Amino acid sequence: MIGLFLNLLDTQTEKEKFIELYDTYKDLLYWIALKRTNCNEDAEECVQETFFYIAKHFEKINDVNSKKTKIYLSTIVTGFAINIYNHSNRTDIIEIDNENETTDLKYFENFQKIELLSVLNKALDEESRVFFYLKYLYNYKSKEIAEVY
Repeated sequence: MIGLFLNLLDTQTEKEKFIELYDTYKDLLYWIALKRTNCNEDAEECVQETFFYIAKHFEKINDVNSKKTKIYLSTIVTGFAINIYNHSNRTDIIEIDNENETTDLKYFENFQKIELLSVLNKALDEESRVFFYLKYLYNYKSKEIAEVY
């Protein structure tokens, strides 16, 4: 999995620094995420999302072993963990003021998905599109996607 993150980096020096960062903090980030989500798979997902984010914004990392880097990574993984926790515990029912009926939010989310799908079909190749669909539209975990592939 780390190979995917390394592909986002330009120089060999950055790749070596990222590997050091990964080896140094992966267990700490997993522990933080697990504490927030109470689920092994969700914690793994948070750690992967954190390292993906870091690979895209690697210029923000100066010293791998600094307290500033540790706090930065901890903050990012905590944010992902909170989002995943809230998403898994979210209720999809809203109240309509004028009537005593409820409406399923998924009905309204489908409009956004259709717009997004039309853009993605034009912008991504087939393999990337399938991954995106599984991950973000059908909410598969990375482990489940790996089993599919």
